[in-house]
Amino acid sequence: MMRIIKLIFILLLSLNAFGQTRDGEKVFAHLSKNICLVNDQIWFSLQVSNGNEPSPSKIAYVELIDRASLPVLQLIVPLYEGKNDGVLEIPPHLESDHYLLRFYTRTSPLHDKNGSGVYNQLVTIINPKKGPVSQKPFQAKSTYKFEKARDFHIPESRLKKNSEIQMPLNFVQNTYRISVGIQNPYLPENFQGFIGQEIYQPLEGEIRVIPELYGHIVHGKNLATEIDTTETFFLSAHGRQSVLHSAKPDQEGNLFFELGPLKEYEFLIAQSLNYEKQLNFAPQSPFWNLKLIDDFVFPPLNLNEGDRKFLEMLMLAAQLKPHFYPVKRAEQLPIVTGFVADRTYLLDDYSRFENMETTLREYVPEVLVRRQNRSMVFKLLNTPLGGLFQENPLILIDAMPVFDTGELAKFDPKDIEKLEVLTREFSFNEDKFSGVLSLTSFQNDFGKFELPKNALYLNYWPILQPKKLESPHFNPKIGAANYPDFRTCLLWNPEISSSQARFFTSEITGKFEIKVSFVDETGMLQFLQSSFDIID
Repeated sequence: MMRIIKLIFILLLSLNAFGQTRDGEKVFAHLSKNICLVNDQIWFSLQVSNGNEPSPSKIAYVELIDRASLPVLQLIVPLYEGKNDGVLEIPPHLESDHYLLRFYTRTSPLHDKNGSGVYNQLVTIINPKKGPVSQKPFQAKSTYKFEKARDFHIPESRLKKNSEIQMPLNFVQNTYRISVGIQNPYLPENFQGFIGQEIYQPLEGEIRVIPELYGHIVHGKNLATEIDTTETFFLSAHGRQSVLHSAKPDQEGNLFFELGPLKEYEFLIAQSLNYEKQLNFAPQSPFWNLKLIDDFVFPPLNLNEGDRKFLEMLMLAAQLKPHFYPVKRAEQLPIVTGFVADRTYLLDDYSRFENMETTLREYVPEVLVRRQNRSMVFKLLNTPLGGLFQENPLILIDAMPVFDTGELAKFDPKDIEKLEVLTREFSFNEDKFSGVLSLTSFQNDFGKFELPKNALYLNYWPILQPKKLESPHFNPKIGAANYPDFRTCLLWNPEISSSQARFFTSEITGKFEIKVSFVDETGMLQFLQSSFDIID
C-alpha cells in the first residue's frame, strides 16, 4: 500500500512539473566569445525560464556538435534557480571548423511551441595542427534565420590598445551580463547570433521523461531477457563524497536513480542485490538525440594565407593564458550522505589488526562474526528488540555495497579511517536490511578493497564543476609591468549592475564586440551588441 501511495505522489509531482512547463521552458545562453583555439575556454551564462519565473529544472545539458551532427563534447550543468555560469574546455583533438553549441533541459525540447526549448549558437574552433577538412560547395538552401542582438551606440568606435575604457551603459536598468571579445571573422553574417528548435527534426513516438526537479536522474537499463521487477539495483557515486542509490526496474527494464543534491562525482558503480549472477546493466545517455533537419547546413570554414597574422595572434593568446590568467575552482558545499550511526569506531584509536574479521571480533561488540554453511556471516545486534539479526547487514565501503563477506573478512583495514554500525532495521527505499555496517576510508578509495567481481565501473558523463575568474578582465594583474597581456576576451561578467562597463584593452589589435544581455521590466530578455576597433 505504501509503495502505491509513493508512486502516486511521484506521478503527481511529475504532472505538476509538466503543468508548470506547459508553455515551454525558454533557454538562453550568453557566451564570452564565439571563436577560440583548441585547449582554450568559452565562458557561458545560462538562464532557463518558465514564463516569468525561473525554471524548476535543476539540471541542464550542453553539447558541442560537429557538422555531421555528432557530439564532440557533452556536459551536465546544475541549475540554481534556473541559472548557472560555467566554462567549456575545448577538447584538443577537434578539427578546425564551425561547431554548434546547444543548451537544453530534460524537458525543454518537448515543448517546442515557442521554439526556445533548445538554444543553439555556432562557434568557430581553430586547431593549428588540423586544418579544415575539404567540404562540399556551400549552398544556403535553408531559410532558417538566426536571431541577432540589437545594435546599440557606443561613444567611441576606435580605442587604443593597453588603455583603460569606461563605457556608459545607461540604458540598462537591471543586473546584466556583459562580454567584450574579439570578433569572429569566419562566421558568415547570416549565421551570427542564435537560433531555436526549428533546426531540428520533430521528435517522434511516445516520449516519457522525468523532470529533474531535485537533481540529475541516471537512467539505466536492465538488459536481462526476463525482467524481475522485484530485483534491487544499486548505483553508488564516488568522488569527494560517496553516495548510494537504489532502484527496481519496471516491466521494460528501465531504472531511474535520482542523485539529488550530489553535484560532483568521478565515477559510478552499478551492482545488483542478486550479486552472484552476471550484471546486465547499461547506462542510458541523458542527452537528447536531436537530429538536424536536412536543409540546415553548416557554413564552410575557409582559411587562407591572408589569415596567418590573425591566427598567430590567437595562438599566442591561447598559449599565454593558462600560465598568466588562472582560473579558480569554486568548492562545492558538502551534502548530507549516509545515515545516523548508533556507534562509531575510529580505528586509529585502536591497535591495528591485519584483517577485518579480527578487528570486528576484538573491538566491535555489536557485530558477531560467525561461519555458517562455509560462509562468513556478520550478525548485528538488534537493539530495539534486544535480539540478534540472523542475516548479514547492508555492508558498505565508502557507500559501495559489499556482498562477499568472505573477502571482507580477509581484507586488511589499514586504510580504513572509521567503522559505523547501525543496530536497527534499516529501510532503504523499498528494501529493508538487518542493520548497517559501514566502513569509510581515509582517501575515499575503498581502502584499496577490490571492486566486486560482478560490479560494473561506469565512466559516466561529468557534471560541470564551478569555476570562477580571479578578475572579470581575465588578467588579475592589469597594468603590471612586464606582465604579458594578449587577451582576446577583455571582459566577462555574468552579473553586473554598474551603469558603466570598465575594462582594459590588451596588446591585441583588430575588431572587437561588446555584448550585453538582461531581463527588462516586462520580463522580456534583451540582447544587445556593438563593435569597435582597437588600434595601436
